[in-house]
Amino acid sequence: MGQTLTEKILDDHLVEGELETGEEIGIEIDQVLTQDTTGTMVWLQFEAMGLDEVQTEIAAQYCDHQTYQFDFKNTDDHRFLRSAAGKYGAHFSRPGNGICHNVHRENFAAPGKTLLGSDSHTPTPGGLGELAIGAGGIDVTVAMGGAPYYIEMPEVVNVRLEGELPEWATAKDVILELLRRLSVKGGVGKILEYTGPGVETLTAPERMTITNMGTELGATTSIFPTDEQTEDYLQRVGRGDEYVELQPDDDADYDDEIVVDLSDLEPLIAQPSMPDKVVPVSEAAGEDVEQVIGGSVSYTHL
Repeated sequence: MGQTLTEKILDDHLVEGELETGEEIGIEIDQVLTQDTTGTMVWLQFEAMGLDEVQTEIAAQYCDHQTYQFDFKNTDDHRFLRSAAGKYGAHFSRPGNGICHNVHRENFAAPGKTLLGSDSHTPTPGGLGELAIGAGGIDVTVAMGGAPYYIEMPEVVNVRLEGELPEWATAKDVILELLRRLSVKGGVGKILEYTGPGVETLTAPERMTITNMGTELGATTSIFPTDEQTEDYLQRVGRGDEYVELQPDDDADYDDEIVVDLSDLEPLIAQPSMPDKVVPVSEAAGEDVEQVIGGSVSYTHL
């Protein structure tokens, strides 16, 4: 029996357990990230471990959530985070440098790697074939110390994409369609693995738009295979040498399958106050707009 892409990456990083749905497994973590809302406790806990430096290939501390300085507390946190990153060998991204999961995908995310982050949208680099999981701060601390990350083996769901997006429809409409079908709890305990001929019609940034919002489904993570689109993106950000071709086996066995015909999609919108209250934009035409928020993270999901 062949393996899914998810199983291939997990198998390559497996430290303990077997890849059986519902069974506890321990996996090696290659990269970790944290941000300034969660990072202070992460580094205090790491300091208490008594290690001289982080044990993962890459550790990155981003300052992207507390950039509006109400008082001295946020500034003090940023000073501490910068000193901790410098002391223990982590990359430090200063306030104003960008959102953690966006900056990380541009600089560090790579096909076949594992990433654990104390940010809910850590799965964004799944669009590059990286198995990226959002977790609690203590899990990130332990991973930075070199220990495995333990998790119950999720179901692996094949989201088969067919066709091509029509005019005006975007990658955002793909994930909104899944939210419309599955609800905000529909992905709990699952990894969504995207396959099918529709994948090659999506650019890497479009794929990462989809994997970013897998979080709103409650999914453990989401992942795409790699191809020319992935290689093109990595070359554009100066990391073409990190490209690896990753595909599921033809006879891979999935726990479930969802088929989305991209050509059937139309522009969709999530109405307040849940991401799964999805309707066609045409149904919301004429609604008064009282607030407009421009951004690049979860605040623009609704």
